[in-house]
Amino acid sequence: MALNNQYLILDPNLKRIGTLTIDGATKFSNDSIKIQLADSDTTSTSYDDDVNVGTSDTFDGTINLNAQSKKFDHQGSLDVLQGQPDSDKVVAGNNLAYYDELSGHWYVMYIYSTDNASSAAVKHVTTANFTNLCLYSLAHHYPIATTASASTIQTAFNECFNATGWTLDYQTTNVMTPTITIDGKTKASTLLQTLIQTYNVEIDPYVEIDSQGNITKKVCVITDQLNADVVYNEAVFGKNMTSIKRTTVSTPVTKLIPYGANGSTIASVNDGKPYIVDDEANQKYNPDWQAGLYYEAIVTANQISNSYGLKSWAKDMLKLYNHPRTYYEVNVTANFNPPLGATIRFKDELIKPVLDASGRVIQRTISFANPYGNTVGFGEYTTVRAATPAWLAGLTNTLGDAVSKAKADANTVVPVISHPDGLDFAQGNNSKRLIMSAYEGTKNISAYIDSLGFNWSRTDTNGLVDTTYAKTGYLNVIYAGTLGNIRGQIDGDYITDDPEISINDNTWAKFGSFDAYDNGVDRVMQHAEQLSDGRWITSQADCTYTLRDANLNYVSKMSVTNGGHGTSFGVTIENGTIYIFAPLKTSTGYDLVKIPYTAGQTLDTDDVIHLLSFDHYIRVNYDAKNNYFGLTDDNFNYYVLRGSDVRNGVDNIIYQIALADYGYDIDTQIYQGQLLDFPYVYFQSGNQNENDTCQIYAINLIHEGECFNYLYDFPDKLELSGYIEPEGLAFATVDGSKVLMNCLTSTVGVNTTPKTEYFYQVAITTRTAMTSSSGTNDDSNDNA
Repeated sequence: MALNNQYLILDPNLKRIGTLTIDGATKFSNDSIKIQLADSDTTSTSYDDDVNVGTSDTFDGTINLNAQSKKFDHQGSLDVLQGQPDSDKVVAGNNLAYYDELSGHWYVMYIYSTDNASSAAVKHVTTANFTNLCLYSLAHHYPIATTASASTIQTAFNECFNATGWTLDYQTTNVMTPTITIDGKTKASTLLQTLIQTYNVEIDPYVEIDSQGNITKKVCVITDQLNADVVYNEAVFGKNMTSIKRTTVSTPVTKLIPYGANGSTIASVNDGKPYIVDDEANQKYNPDWQAGLYYEAIVTANQISNSYGLKSWAKDMLKLYNHPRTYYEVNVTANFNPPLGATIRFKDELIKPVLDASGRVIQRTISFANPYGNTVGFGEYTTVRAATPAWLAGLTNTLGDAVSKAKADANTVVPVISHPDGLDFAQGNNSKRLIMSAYEGTKNISAYIDSLGFNWSRTDTNGLVDTTYAKTGYLNVIYAGTLGNIRGQIDGDYITDDPEISINDNTWAKFGSFDAYDNGVDRVMQHAEQLSDGRWITSQADCTYTLRDANLNYVSKMSVTNGGHGTSFGVTIENGTIYIFAPLKTSTGYDLVKIPYTAGQTLDTDDVIHLLSFDHYIRVNYDAKNNYFGLTDDNFNYYVLRGSDVRNGVDNIIYQIALADYGYDIDTQIYQGQLLDFPYVYFQSGNQNENDTCQIYAINLIHEGECFNYLYDFPDKLELSGYIEPEGLAFATVDGSKVLMNCLTSTVGVNTTPKTEYFYQVAITTRTAMTSSSGTNDDSNDNA
C-alpha cells in the first residue's frame, strides 16, 4: 500500500473504512499538520483548553532551564469536497491516519470537530479538525488520585496513562524522583504536560499498523531528547528556506524575586535581600542601569521550603530569563523536511543582523497537498546560539558597504602610503618599499582595486611633475638616488566588485579520506602539507608526523619530543630528505626548528636544527615556492620572514598583520590552521562541536586588505554531514592544477568515534586583470 500523500480513514474502533488522497477517488486539500516539542509562546490548544504551560514548581531546588517551555502538541486540519465516495466518512468521532517518513511511524489523528461551508462557485466542503489520538484520549481521562510521593519517571507516567490503551516505551536514562501529587480532578493531558516539564523529557505517540491499514498497537515513546543524534542539512535562505520570521519571545529580567512554600523568601540566606540580580545582563539590556534600575519579575515554587534550595533554583531561573529568547519560524522547500528534535543550522545573510544560528527543531508544520508550504520552527526554548559572531556580520556588511560607497564616489577613497623600510638611505640600503593601501572610511578596500588603480607619480626637487615616471600597483620599490617627492593616488575606474582572490564555490570536490586512528596513530590530524613529489605529511596533536602517499595511504610515522600541538608546519625536500619546519618547546620559549623526517623514530632537541628562538608560542608556515616563513604568536599577530634570513638565524620581519584587525575574536573563536602563499595568508577557525562557525579568511599581507571571509557550507557544497572541525589548510597540485586543500575532522555525534579525516579541494579564482581601457568608474582620488 502506498504510504505517502494519503490519509487512512478509521472508525472509532480504529478499523479502516476509507482513504483520502491528493488525486484519487476521494481527494483532500489544504491539509496542515503541526507538531511541536516546546512552546514558542505563539501557540494555543483548541482541544484541551486548560493545559498549564507556565512556570512549574520543582522538587529539590534544581531545574533544567529548557524544561519550562516544553509542551507536546500535535494537531491539524484538512478540507474534503463533499460528494466523493468517502467524503461522508470524514466526520467528528472518526480518525485519520498518516505516515511520516522521517520518523518511520504512523500517527492517528482524532477528528474532534468538522466545519461545513459552501459557495455559489463550489460544492460543499468539509473541514476536519483533528489532534493526535493520544492527546485526545488523555484529555478525556482523569488519573486516580494519589498522595504526594517521590516518584520515578516510570511511576508517574504509568499513573498518567493507566487504562488509556497506550503502551509506554521508555527510552530514557532519567533517574529523577520529584514529588508528584495526583488530585483525581486533573485531566491526564494536563498532567502529561506537567510531567514532560518536570522530568524534562519528550514524547512521540504513534501507532503500529498492519498491511490492511488496521491498528495493532498504540505506543508512546518517552525519551530524553527526540532525534538528539540527528544533525540535519543546513537551511539557507534562497535555497531551501523561502522565508523566515525571527521573533523575540520574552523581555530580559535582571532582578528576580522568588517565593517558596507558604510565601517563604531567600532573605535569610541572601544578606537580608529577598531578591537576586544579574548586573552584567542589566548593563547589557537596561539603558537605565546606571540609575540603579532593574527589570523585575516574580517566580513562585510552592514545593520548595528550604531557603538555600529556593535561592539555588532562583539563580537557575534567572539564567532562563536574563536575555531575549529568540524563536525562528521558516518556510522551507518540499525537499527540506527535518525530523522533530533534529539539530539544524540555518542562515540568512540578507536579514539584519545577519542570521547564522543553530538550534533544535521544536515545531514542524507539514502538508501533503502543499509541501511547499511546510514550515519549521527552531529555538531550543531559550535563546538560540548565534553561530556567526556579531562582529562578523558587522565586518561583512561594513566592508561591502565601503566598496559600494567607493564605487559610487571614488573621491571618498583615501590612499595611505606606508614605508616599512624607512625613508633614509643613509644606512647603505639600495632600495625602499612604499606600499599603498586604499581606505573607504576605516575599511581597507585594497583587495577590491585592480593593480592599475594604484597610481604613483613623482615631482622633482623643483616641484615639477616627472612625466617619465609612471608606476602602478600597491607595491612600489624606490631605489637609492631617487630625488623629489613620490605621491600616490587611487583611480576609481579600477574599483571592482570582486576581490583579487576568492573561493570558487562551484568547484568543491572530495580528494580523499582516512580513519583518524589508522596504523596506530592515536590523535586526530591537525595540519597537512603536500610534498613536491605529491606525497603528504600530516601532523597529530601529540606532534606525531605521518608520511602518506599521494592517495593519502599510510606509509610511516615519526614523532618529536616537545613538538607541541602540531597546529601547522612547513615542508621541503632537500637532497632527497624530507624536512619539516615546526615549533619546538624549550626551557625559555619556543624555537623554530628544521626536522629531518626519520620514519619510526622519536627525535629530541638535539636531533633537529634550531633556526630561531622566541620567548612565546609560535605557529609555523613555510611557502617553499616563494621561500617565505610565516609565524603566528600567542596574540595572533602574523609575521612574514624571508627564508634566507631564517636559515641564517636572522629574525627580520618584513610584513605583519594582526588577526584582530579582521574581526577575529580571540576569546570566542577557535583558531585552527594557517597557510602562507605569499602575498596571501589563509587562516581558518571554528568547530561545530563548540558551536563556533567554521570559516576561512584570506588577507593580502602587503596592502593588508581582506580578500574574503568564507563560511563553510558543509551539507550543500561538500555534501558532508555530522559534526565538522576544520583542521589544516594546504595548497596542492591535483591533475596539474593548483587547488586549496581543506582538511577536516568529521564525527557523527559530538566528540564521538570513529573520526574520519576528509580532504576537500576547491579552486581559488584570481580576478582577471583589467586593462587601461576596461575601467568602469569615472572618479579618482588624487590625494596622497
